[in-house]
Amino acid sequence: MHPETGKVLHREGRDLWFGTRGNSAHPPLLLLMGNGCGASFWPEPFCDLLAQGGRRVIRFDYRGTGLSSHEDFDQDPYDLDDLARDALGLLEHLKVERAHLVGLSMGGFIAQRLALRHPERVRSLTSMMSTPDYAVMLHTFIGGEPPTSSLPPPRADWMRALGQLPRDLSPREFLVENWRLANGARAPFDPDYWRELQALAERRGDSPRAGDDHRRAAERTPHKNLLPELPRLTPPSLFIQGSEDPIFPPAHAEAAANAAPRGRLLVVEGMGHALNPCFFPLLTQALLEHTAEPAVA
Repeated sequence: MHPETGKVLHREGRDLWFGTRGNSAHPPLLLLMGNGCGASFWPEPFCDLLAQGGRRVIRFDYRGTGLSSHEDFDQDPYDLDDLARDALGLLEHLKVERAHLVGLSMGGFIAQRLALRHPERVRSLTSMMSTPDYAVMLHTFIGGEPPTSSLPPPRADWMRALGQLPRDLSPREFLVENWRLANGARAPFDPDYWRELQALAERRGDSPRAGDDHRRAAERTPHKNLLPELPRLTPPSLFIQGSEDPIFPPAHAEAAANAAPRGRLLVVEGMGHALNPCFFPLLTQALLEHTAEPAVA
C-alpha cells in the first residue's frame, strides 16, 4: 500500500488540500465528509482499510476546513453545489474521469447531487448517514424552508439532550459530547478517541465556524429535496444508515434506496450518526463490495 501524499490544489483563487493513498492504478474512491468537518474526520485506519482493499482513496478539506482556504462567508458566500464543483475540480486535477463517490451526512447529499447532475463522472454512489431531502434537517435546526417530503425530522429526544448540554464545557468537550449524543446509546463510545480526533482537526485548522458556514451554504442551495429526481439516478447506489441515527432516521435511506433504480439499502444495527471505529470493518467491507470492478485482462 502506498502511504498518503498530501498536496494543495490552487483553484479559482483558493487553496484546496487533498490527500491520496493507495495505488494510483486502483479504482478511485472520493470521500466527502459531513457539515463543518475536514478530511481528518475520515480517520487514517478507515482509509487504510479501503486502500488495503485495492482502492485509491482520495479525501480533501472542504473550503473553510483543515488546510484549505478559510474565507469570510459574508464576503464570499457559496452553496453546496460550489462544494460539489470543488470536488469535480479536484478529480480533474488528478485526471480522474470517473470516481466512486462516498459521502457522509452533508457529504452524502452532495454526492447524490453530483451523481444526478454529472453521472458521466460517477462510477458508483454511496450515501452514508444522509438524506435525499436536506430541508428536513435545516427546517428543524434553523427554521429553514419547510420540507416538501414526508421524511421524519431529527428525533425530539436527541434535540432535547443537545439543548441540555452544559454551556461551561470547553469547545472541544462540547463537540465530544455532541458526538456522544449522535453516536447513540447502543454502540460503544470512547471519549478519548473523539478528543484526539477533535484535537487533530483543530491543529489542522477546523473551527466551529465551518459548521455554521456549511449550514448557511446548505440553506442557499436550491432544490433541497432530491427524492423526485432519484428515479433518474443511473450509477449503482448504496444507502447506508444506522438504526440509531438521531438526525436522519433509517426512513431517509429507505426512501432513497426505493426511489433509485439501482439503489440498495444497508441499515447497520446499533450505529448512530458518527463514524465509530467499531463499525470500520463492516462499513469498509460494504464499500469494497459495492465498488468492486471487473478485473482488467
